[in-house]
Amino acid sequence: MYEREVLRFALLCNKPFQVKEVSVWLQLKRDACGKVLRKLESKGLVLPIGGGLARSHKFMFTEKAVALLHGKN
Repeated sequence: MYEREVLRFALLCNKPFQVKEVSVWLQLKRDACGKVLRKLESKGLVLPIGGGLARSHKFMFTEKAVALLHGKN
């Protein structure tokens, strides 16, 4: 449920987003939002932007996420 909501908000935002924005969208703490984003990243639905190998500062949805939300599998 949280993953779908993050993708919806990200598509509406249509720009790279940060964990703190996801926290506001979902009304969850930073740690919980980080877990949601890691799941989305492992599924290939968001890409990390900036940061290093261990940390990402921003994220962007992928074409796969757009297709999933629009029902074009």
